Amino acid sequence: MSTTTIPSPSAAAGGTGLTFSGVLRSEWIKFRSLRSTQLLLLFTFVAMVGVGTFAAWARGKAVERFMELGPAAVNGPGVSPSGSPKLTIDQAIAAANANGLNIYGTPIAGIQMGVLILGALAVLLISSEFGTGMIRSTMTAVPKRLPTFFAKAIVLVVVSYVLTLVSAFVTFLISIPIMSSAGITMSLGMDGVLSSILLGGVYVAGVALVGLSLGTLIRSSAGGIVVLVGLFFLLQIATQLLGLVPGDFWKYVGQYVPSVAGGRMLEIGDKAAFISPLSGGLIFLGWIVLVTVPAVISLKNRDV
Repeated sequence: MSTTTIPSPSAAAGGTGLTFSGVLRSEWIKFRSLRSTQLLLLFTFVAMVGVGTFAAWARGKAVERFMELGPAAVNGPGVSPSGSPKLTIDQAIAAANANGLNIYGTPIAGIQMGVLILGALAVLLISSEFGTGMIRSTMTAVPKRLPTFFAKAIVLVVVSYVLTLVSAFVTFLISIPIMSSAGITMSLGMDGVLSSILLGGVYVAGVALVGLSLGTLIRSSAGGIVVLVGLFFLLQIATQLLGLVPGDFWKYVGQYVPSVAGGRMLEIGDKAAFISPLSGGLIFLGWIVLVTVPAVISLKNRDV
């Protein structure tokens, strides 16, 4: 008499038939099949383009104002604009950039909308599974656990990067006629435009990875989103207040928070008493590692 052994679901899922490409495909299907996710991505695209379009108009008006002010726009309010010759368009753009308007960064002017929405979406992508208990089914299907995290991370990083990139290029195309009315020739050849578009996607993708890691660590949607907002919005304000404390150290500590370092990565040229764009990128990468590594360890070792 023979007996038939029926393998348990976990044993079958943990067999050699389970591949990382299969896990990745599964996470992609889960991500794109939700109508709420589709609508949220569409809203993010519209919001980023909308903010960028408004920024193009506002910055064009600012450049026109700098041209009217003449040397006073460069030398300060002590120089009377009355009777002063107008600045050239290049001088007005330089004055606008010196005042933090960054004309070359107009295509990514709406990037903070992407940071907020896609970062929150990244938190929800895994914290919602912990909240509903669906994470147990996920980990039963993928007993090694880490492939699930890495698959979610790849989906989020790729979607965030592509969405930001497309939004930036659409904003760039819309801003061309808007800024042309102010005499500004917006093109990919303008110093800093192309790099800001490409690195803008990297910045938002990095924030999404931080959001996924926070959702894994905290396992609470509300808690993860609050910490994410604190890291990328409130921490910058708090460190600015530290600049009031006596001592040179406190004046510069704000440059090392993730939002400031990541934002510096998107800029061009060196600034006095400020970290370089390369240093900003490395610091931002350090923040990603600082949050992601504990999240991976936590997922691997903690009970679900």
